[in-house]
Amino acid sequence: MHKDNILLLRDLANKYETKDFIAQDPISFPHRYKKKTDIEIAGFVAQWLAYGKRELFLKILDFIGQEFDGSPYDYIGNRGYEKFKNDKNCLYRFYKNEDFYYLCNSLHNTYFNIGKGELSMEDILTKTLPQATDNEFETVLKQIIAMFANVNGIPKDTKSACKRLCMFLRWLVRKNSVVDFGIWNIIEVKNLVIPLDTHVFRQSRLFGLTHRNQADFKTAIEITNNLKKVFKNDPTKADFALFGLGVDTH
Repeated sequence: MHKDNILLLRDLANKYETKDFIAQDPISFPHRYKKKTDIEIAGFVAQWLAYGKRELFLKILDFIGQEFDGSPYDYIGNRGYEKFKNDKNCLYRFYKNEDFYYLCNSLHNTYFNIGKGELSMEDILTKTLPQATDNEFETVLKQIIAMFANVNGIPKDTKSACKRLCMFLRWLVRKNSVVDFGIWNIIEVKNLVIPLDTHVFRQSRLFGLTHRNQADFKTAIEITNNLKKVFKNDPTKADFALFGLGVDTH
């Protein structure tokens, strides 16, 4: 990559990775909470809804925030979501209210059946992970997919870019950020994979980070590996640069 492009990406990342970024981003939802388990649950719900127009899904997150009534963890534990069972009314775009029920029910199974009400999602993932492999990111990603296999909107495998789950993992793993939380240690920051949406994909091609035509997981990994030339131990920092530039130039 040309030196000028490296410097440009670094400048853009610093420009966009500020506290001002939070307000209009789905990460604003988990930022309402302080406890680790509340942040995990709010973050997982936020990534699940994070598609389409931001002003629309942020309104749905406000509605869910009212449902949570201060504690996502207590809401899941007390099964406050039961009223949405078999509810075919639209929640948001392709999601029905019953989809939210199944998401919450899977969270309940994770925290209160597998974790017995004593563990964080990170602890539960660590406990249930298959034997460690060289690719810790994809191992964790596949385990999350398996835990939420019956939920509409969760990828079935890692063939697609898994953009929203990659974003969720960036939120929880990246350290020393005014935006991301950095409360998980299950994955090393250097092994995170870029959340590949249309903005990031388009800008990545313009910067020569990939020449592939399909925005799938292989492409996300290729882009991430090339971004290590820009941010050696923190490649997903470039997400702020590529996404921010993509939105501003769209």
